[in-house]
Amino acid sequence: MNPFDKLFARTTAGIKPGLEVTKALLQALKNPHQRLAVIHVAGTNGKGSVCAMLESVLRASGFKTGLYTSPHLINFSERFRVNGQEIPEDKLNGYIQTLEKTADEVEASTGLRGATFFEISTALAFQYFADEAVDIAIIETGMGGRWDATNVVIPLISVITHIDIDHTNFLGDTLEEIASEKAGIIKPGRPVVSAPQVDAAMAELQKSGVPIIGSAEAVSVNKIGEPQKLKIETHSQSFPPINLPLLGECQRENCALAVAALEVLADMLEVELEFKKGLESVEWAARFQTLETDPLIILDGAHNPSAGRAMAKTLKELYPRKQIGFIFGFLDDKDSVEFLRSIQSFVSKAWTIGIDAPRGTTAEQAALQCQVAGIDAEPADVSKVWNSAKQWADDPDRLIIITGSLYLKQMLEK
Repeated sequence: MNPFDKLFARTTAGIKPGLEVTKALLQALKNPHQRLAVIHVAGTNGKGSVCAMLESVLRASGFKTGLYTSPHLINFSERFRVNGQEIPEDKLNGYIQTLEKTADEVEASTGLRGATFFEISTALAFQYFADEAVDIAIIETGMGGRWDATNVVIPLISVITHIDIDHTNFLGDTLEEIASEKAGIIKPGRPVVSAPQVDAAMAELQKSGVPIIGSAEAVSVNKIGEPQKLKIETHSQSFPPINLPLLGECQRENCALAVAALEVLADMLEVELEFKKGLESVEWAARFQTLETDPLIILDGAHNPSAGRAMAKTLKELYPRKQIGFIFGFLDDKDSVEFLRSIQSFVSKAWTIGIDAPRGTTAEQAALQCQVAGIDAEPADVSKVWNSAKQWADDPDRLIIITGSLYLKQMLEK
């Protein structure tokens, strides 16, 4: 068994709340996270995009960056990046073996439960970034915030993206409960920057007693040209027009959040940042990503109702007159039916595929979810769907959207 497969086997233990194991593991490693300057990012949707923008601007400004995100799309190494480069495979395998050994020793010596896949992955990220002596590490929570394994850091800044209903089996059934979990990354005396939130969610963030900097009040982002040419203004500066590679209204909100957080950081560190260069060079796969142009095929990892509503706005903005065919695939712990209902009016044709991953549904199960949402979908294997969709979209008035899960990119690469 290779090192990753051995580590991945720990996912069978599920998700375990609590920070005791993570802290014990990091203590055995001499607390590498304490040697890092961290920007900590939580929220429901947009975390990855915001992290990518933060990292790109900081790297363009001359900082050595670390970026830890999840899940990965194709390779586990994607989760650990230094200066935009994934960790080399041989180095990653070495870290996995070291961390597995340390985790087993901690379990034996403390009597604590065994470390989970995500806890070891998080410790690996902290150790790697400390060894590489990064200037700033951008750390994305895996889920929630309060009990997330990443929440052992005292960050320079806490950043919270849009909060909505998701992961109800772990975070709670109400928006208030979920927001309370996300608010767990807020630390006394450290700035907090938040995307616009509904009143119930913002009230939970404000219970921390730490002033919340609202991105919508701090930064103005307006679209002034296609496909995503932006005019960005803050209280202290007005940027030249910026062509953001990430499309849609949701990415304008994410951009405002990233810029607001970076302005706070620039004031803290007394530096000037290369906003235009960094934002125009940002890359983040599977977020309304164009895979092919003839026919037009777009991949988007949206998978919950909030992301579905954001996609609906993007489609209305960019393709109001086109017929759209959808290829759907889902995980069984997502509210796929409500996601589908949010985009149902845009569906001209639909296919479903199975996802070969833990919690992945079959093509037939996905088609039934479509049916419940009022969408007639044809289930089939990937190759058949791919051929059928391309044939259907061989018309300038049609395009294909592949959506429902970030794991779909992995499926298409096989």
